[in-house]
Amino acid sequence: MSASRRLLVLALAAIAAFAALPATLAAQVPLMVGRPATGRLLPSDPTFPDSTHYKLYAFVGNRGDTVTAELTSDDFDANLILTDGNGNRLASDDDSDGKCNARVTYRLPDAANYRIYANSSYRSELGSFRLTVVKGSRPAPADTSCVGFGRVAGMIKVGQNISGALNDSGAKFTDSIYFARWILPVQANRTFTIDMMSDDLDPFLRLERGHRDLIVENDDGGGGCNARIVYTTTEDRPLRIIAMTASKNQQGTYTLRVSDGVSPTSPKGNCRFSSGAVASRPIGGGGTLLPVSTPATGSDHAIAPGQTVTGRITTADELWIDTTYIQTWTLTAVAGSKYTVDLSSDEFDPYLMVDGPGVNDGDLHSGQGCAARIAAIFPEAGPYRIRVNTTTHPLRQTGRFTLSVIKDSLPKIEGDCSPSQRPTGGGGGGGGGGGGGGAARTIASGQTMTGQLTANDELFPDTTYLQRWTFTAVAGRAYTIDLASDDFEPYLMVEGPGITEFQGNMHGGSGCAARISRVFPQSGSYTIKVNTTTAVRRATGAFRLTVTDGQRDKIEDACSPPSGAQEPLIRETGLPTITIGQTVQGRLTRQDVFREIDSTYAQSWTLRGTASQTVTIDLESDDFDSYLFVMGPGIARSNQDNDSGGNCNARLTMTFPQSGDYQVVVNTDGKYATGAFTLSVTNGAKPKSLARCRRDQ
Repeated sequence: MSASRRLLVLALAAIAAFAALPATLAAQVPLMVGRPATGRLLPSDPTFPDSTHYKLYAFVGNRGDTVTAELTSDDFDANLILTDGNGNRLASDDDSDGKCNARVTYRLPDAANYRIYANSSYRSELGSFRLTVVKGSRPAPADTSCVGFGRVAGMIKVGQNISGALNDSGAKFTDSIYFARWILPVQANRTFTIDMMSDDLDPFLRLERGHRDLIVENDDGGGGCNARIVYTTTEDRPLRIIAMTASKNQQGTYTLRVSDGVSPTSPKGNCRFSSGAVASRPIGGGGTLLPVSTPATGSDHAIAPGQTVTGRITTADELWIDTTYIQTWTLTAVAGSKYTVDLSSDEFDPYLMVDGPGVNDGDLHSGQGCAARIAAIFPEAGPYRIRVNTTTHPLRQTGRFTLSVIKDSLPKIEGDCSPSQRPTGGGGGGGGGGGGGGAARTIASGQTMTGQLTANDELFPDTTYLQRWTFTAVAGRAYTIDLASDDFEPYLMVEGPGITEFQGNMHGGSGCAARISRVFPQSGSYTIKVNTTTAVRRATGAFRLTVTDGQRDKIEDACSPPSGAQEPLIRETGLPTITIGQTVQGRLTRQDVFREIDSTYAQSWTLRGTASQTVTIDLESDDFDSYLFVMGPGIARSNQDNDSGGNCNARLTMTFPQSGDYQVVVNTDGKYATGAFTLSVTNGAKPKSLARCRRDQ
């Protein structure tokens, strides 16, 4: 909680409200200096005007003594108030003891009785705490940041129904999901059911303890699109219910109910959210509101095993959060059967998603030509959702398509999609990357071409724009390619026949220009990728691209990049750390960073590296197809890997170019995937797996 908020509350409450607090000795718990006390905030405890509970302690102090009071708790965000014997505030603190704990150091003005209020930072918070008052001062913790708690909407008890609203007046996660946090007092060994119901939004429930310690979460267990959690307690620690939405920017009213006993849960996969309410948000800096997620219209689409159907994606279909249109079809499977779902189109670049009991997959270009294909074993009868979708470039594609469900498991077709087979203007980006669209751009040796990198260009997985140019080389001849810009910090890549290693450069030319100079091994067409660094997210602007005969040295000029707001790939503070030789267990959830470019969740870890040291980073999961990024000092672009660890796990062997802190990003290859993972870092190199990733076996 912010210090300004606490000071505002206390400035008003301490003067006006403290005089009304119980002042008799019977209302105060004696506290010995130097002897810790434990206690618990209960629903029956008194509250301040801001609805925060407190317990009152009293101690005797000597004139001139410096005392330090500390209030720690794993159940609530601690707040500490020191007053004189009449309730006049002397000092207060929220987070100075680290980890959302409170600390006050104060020099006592008189030999007298003093009061300590063990308080919570947010309304309705409950739980156990430890209070200590000692003589003298103590060194401040290195990190006094507070994470894991947050604003509380109120308290709900077993047997209660509460109505609430999720909108701009409430709380919102960084991934644009609205939420409300409720405190639930419980008894040990008690079973209860939590329901979240709404006609305005798609409910999602989380049950947590303390510092975001996730117990369980649920999406559609309450039937339809409603959420339901059934849980049996093992202790009487208070719990936290997070009432939230399953998709970004949804707003509306909901009902939260906690009932005694067990209620049956519905299987996931039968949600067809079709509320007439449309969540909206301002676009740009103006006041115009446009729909973010419009409901699908018309009746549900259905397809059966062995059937081929034709359809059309239009602007009347649902607008997905990545600004693509999406149409949902229902498949009722024969439990335990193998099916292959194919999606093809001559009018847009297809992207396919299938989800339901035991299946959660997305695909681009694994079918014939540029078709999308997902082959899987369907363990239950369903229903399963088949989502007909498009890539993200160009924006908001529409058109006719063919959808087939084949009663067999067909293999993926690798590399069968060529640019000539793609629809005009179609991009490659969809679920995991991007593909350049528009007219082909060419450049020849001896030419300097000017161009413009814009928001209509291909969006690369690291949130930068990319533009492709074609260059025809002669085998054995050296060429130098330079990319310069006054509007952005350039990054240059070249690929083509005979180039087996990655060719990329930043700052190899004059000033901040990028330069690649080499002998081209074969005659033929090469691709030059005009790109930017990740220092500024989605940078755009004018550039100059030059190709000259001959090989030229790199230039070690001083570079002052164009100014711009720094926004790295994943933006987090207080990252967890992993060390070389360590293996950690984690969980990717919907509260992690949401990457809008490919609709995946990401979680960052800090790894300390030493220059020239080689390590292998492994990311393994049984719940999702692992994807791994590594960024840090000396790495111009993030190192990335998908399936080098075998069995759809990621493995990255790298040598640290410099000493310093590196960022390891846990990510997925499939949209919206979450689940448990294992992350490990070991010394030395490990071989890559050559096995293809097949999660349907």
